[in-house]
This record gives sequence, structure tokens and C-alpha cells, in this order.
Amino acid sequence: MSVVCATNLSEPSARVATLAAALAARLGEPLWLLGVFDSEHPAPNGPSSVVEARRFLEAEAARLRSQGLPVELSLLEGAPGAVLLEDALIREARLVLLSAEGWGQVSWRRAPVHERLAQCARGPVLVVRRNAESLTEWALGRRRLLVQVGVDDSPTSAAAVAWLRELRRIGPCDVVAVSVCSPVEERERLGIHTPVHVELLDPMVRRIEVLDPQVERVLLRELGERVGELPGEGTLELHLEPGFGRPADHLLHVAHARGVDLLLVGTHQRGGLARLWHGSVSAGVLRHAEQSVVCVPPLQPTASRTVPPRTVLVPVDFSEASARAISEARSLVRPGGRVHLLHVHRRRVSERAWTQDVYGVLPEPPREQSMVMQRLQSLVPHEDGTQGVHWTMEGVTGDDVARAICQATEREGVDLVCLGTSAGKRHSEYFNDSVARALVARCRRPVVVLHA
Repeated sequence: MSVVCATNLSEPSARVATLAAALAARLGEPLWLLGVFDSEHPAPNGPSSVVEARRFLEAEAARLRSQGLPVELSLLEGAPGAVLLEDALIREARLVLLSAEGWGQVSWRRAPVHERLAQCARGPVLVVRRNAESLTEWALGRRRLLVQVGVDDSPTSAAAVAWLRELRRIGPCDVVAVSVCSPVEERERLGIHTPVHVELLDPMVRRIEVLDPQVERVLLRELGERVGELPGEGTLELHLEPGFGRPADHLLHVAHARGVDLLLVGTHQRGGLARLWHGSVSAGVLRHAEQSVVCVPPLQPTASRTVPPRTVLVPVDFSEASARAISEARSLVRPGGRVHLLHVHRRRVSERAWTQDVYGVLPEPPREQSMVMQRLQSLVPHEDGTQGVHWTMEGVTGDDVARAICQATEREGVDLVCLGTSAGKRHSEYFNDSVARALVARCRRPVVVLHA
């Protein structure tokens, strides 16, 4: 593998080549200079013929070789958007760098060259704007870099975070991990209950709210888990950005406000109608960012080592099936792990007045809460040995039992759900097969069902 610098033989591309050489030296990879000469639309103030283009490219390679770095060169002739996308070096490179400037006019019918390159490359693509010198200084170990990474629960975000670790190995980076979140959608997903006097709210405010402190606490925990441990030197800041509409706009707003040096985003590499239908955060960031941008494609799937779950959630209806599920969860969870017992109280018609001013899932009715918690506590088995399991308990109220369980899995960040079902229609208050089917279909965590 190698580091590839695509150059249009202009002055901005020469600055990017210097950066590429510094990065290749830190990564221990050879550098390829991939020059592109378009005879129909030559770069401004660049070579006017193929002979001049080759002479310019050889001079650039000689300049970079003087630093003791192995440099190979290749000159492509034709439209940059066509010849670069077909080149095998671009597809197989460990890292591709190119300038955002000097590639000719942008047509409304076709995306810019750097966007199309990010769509097809199998490795990260670094699109350099006006701060090539500051990035070079960082690669040479003379300054710190302020990097912003967009994080969500997608595989592309995981790929971006994985490449961030490699970036920190190159040089010191202060990281701002940003998650764009909708307060309304997160409240619904987590089922966080917050009393709200709806009649006092403006109609627009009813849907557009700030993050509830309990929601914010869960989102920060999820964001920290997605970023994980970062090697190397530098700080890590977790930032939640409440917003509606296009996530790219909110990422750019934070980047501008914080004055970051580099934006790091994952890309799904969708094309055609899929790109138009789903939208593209990376395309929006690439097109409108003031800073340099790295787009990271999805990781190749790899087999992961199976480990026991850290946290298991057990829905409890105080039946024999729940007792079996608790015993199974205790055997599945790792030593020092946690089992969360959840009781879902089915809301009755007489309780509507008590719950009308509350969004999200509700706690147990006040008159039943202490009794339910005592019953849950009595189900905790006696622990032997020092490596026991931590037990937590919760009672909630909801009309949809499966939905209430799904919300609890998100709030608690569990690894597994263990549900025991009871047979017979007469046990309408117990968890049955219909609840199990709904839970398996809707829950984003693995579900173990212990049938009667």
C-alpha cells in the first residue's frame, strides 16, 4: 500500500504534495505522485503541454526525494474526473490526498472531482483546502491539530473513529467528537419521562425543545462508548449538537465556531438514486467546509471475538417465566457485569389523568412503586463468591410493552435482552409470544427468548 497524492500540477497541489510526503514518512509508506494533465482545460498558471507537465512532475518528485523518501510518479492525460476514478493506485491506496482547488469549473450535472474521488476510493481521502501548511507543520511534529469527528451509530462513523486512532499515532491531536441529535427523536427513542405543562407551550416549542438533562446524560454516555479509547497525545471533548434538518449543516456550524483544523467524517459511498434519496453528510461537508476534510469509507467486515455480555436486561412480570429469564441472564453475564430488572406497568384508563402532562415512558404509579421495587428486590438471587453481578431495578408505565422494553435497552445501554414468555391466553398480563415477536422485530439489541 502507499500514500497517493493526486496533483493537477498547480501551486496548491504542490503544497499538498509536501504534506503528502510528510504523512508518508510518518506512516512508513512510499509516496506516489499522480499527475493529471487535461489538454482541453489546463490548470491556471500550470503546464501548457504534456512535455511541460512531465518535467514539472519530475521536478516535484526530485524535490520530495531530497528528504530521503521513496517517491514514484505517474502522469495521466485526460479529464481528471475520468482518469483518476479509473486508476488502480487510487483504489488501493492507504491514503489519498488532493487539493480542493485547481480542478476546473464545477458543473451542476457533475459533482466536483474530490467528491467523486471520495465516492470510489477504498481508503481515506484527504481533501486539502487553504491550511496545507498548518497540516504539514503538524505532520512534522511542530504543532498540535484540532480535529472534529462526526459520530453516530452507523458503520461509517465507526470507520471514521478507527481512522482517527491512526491519525493520533501520526501526531498530537485534540479531538472534538460531535453528535448531531434531535431532542424530540431522542426523547422518544429513550423514553425519558419529563413532566411538561403542554397547555403553556407555544405550538412550535412543543416539538422543538432543548435536550433534557437525563437525555443528555445518556447521549454523552453513548458518544463516549462509540469513540472509545484514543491512543496518542491530545485531549478528547464530547459535544452534543441539538438540531433538525441536515446533519452536515450542524457539523459545519460547530467546526466554524470551534475553529478546527480538520473535519473527519465517514461516507457510505452511495451513488445514483440511493445518494439522492438518503442524502449524504460527507458530500455536504466536502462541498461547504472551510477546513480540510477527511472522508473515510466503510471498514471491511472482520470477524470479532465473542465475549460475554456486560449488561443484560430482563423484563419481569413476576411469573415463573421471569424467574427462568433471571436465572439465564445471571449465567450469561460476565463476572462483574450487571443485570437490569424491568417491570412494565400496563397503564389503565383510570390513570390517564395522572399521565397526561408527561412525554416519554413513565415511572410506576406512586402508590405501587415501592411495592414493585420490593418484589423486584426479592427476585435477586443470593451471590456466592467475590466476583458477583451488580443488580439494578426499574419500574415503568406504558401502553406498548415491547416499546417500553426497547426504550429501556437504549437508556441502559444493555448488550442483551433475556425474555421469558408464559403460555396460555388467560395470562394476558404476562409476557407472551406476541410480545416476544414484537420485541425481536423492534429491538436494536440481541434478544434471547425463553419460551414456555
